[in-house]
Amino acid sequence: MNCTCKLSSGGRVKELPKLLRPRFLSGLSEEELSAMLSVAKHRQFTAASVVVHQGDPAERFFLLTSGHGRHFVTTSAGQKRTMHWLTAGQVFGGAAILATPINYLASTETLSDSCALVWSRETMQELVSRYRQLLDNALSISVTEHLAWLAGAYVSITSDNAQGRIAHLLLSLASGIGILTSDGIELPISNEDLAAGANVTPFTASRALSQWQRAKILTKRRGKVLLRKPELLLVL
Repeated sequence: MNCTCKLSSGGRVKELPKLLRPRFLSGLSEEELSAMLSVAKHRQFTAASVVVHQGDPAERFFLLTSGHGRHFVTTSAGQKRTMHWLTAGQVFGGAAILATPINYLASTETLSDSCALVWSRETMQELVSRYRQLLDNALSISVTEHLAWLAGAYVSITSDNAQGRIAHLLLSLASGIGILTSDGIELPISNEDLAAGANVTPFTASRALSQWQRAKILTKRRGKVLLRKPELLLVL
């Protein structure tokens, strides 16, 4: 498992992975950051682990330090609907910050082997009351990251045609979880994920990807999509 968190002999977190700059922890002094890390638990999760379950009491708050994952909800008919992707440095289980106890509104699963820092609800309540910057950071994340995702998803769903919905979703994912490479922007997403996110059939998603691949706008890989010319997705 590719985790570079620095732990003490007792398993306590000493330092975050090098170059990881979580927005939730921005603005804290070194002393404040060390205090937060000292009361965090370090957890490892294998790929496809459901870490948070929709409807469970929000008792834990997570900071993803390696790997990636996503939020999803399960409909009354048992269908799984993807909501928002997560990459290293992002947080989930944010309902645990609230003063009034509530349940998780969505489930969260890992899509690769991942590591996370975990704080209990009681601990997070103490930290938030001590470091008010955390509340500002949490609000900033909600306004920018989460609302941006919802806006992208809404535009995708309300697009005139299926291919347009897939294109908008790919562009939204590129800005959220895209990995910049020398060949383009790589997205760790399958045809099934695209189909669910754009509300189309897997066949429709596969057909659209094949058309864009023939036009050299993207390249399909197993469980991944490489966007070579994302600016042309809405043109073709």
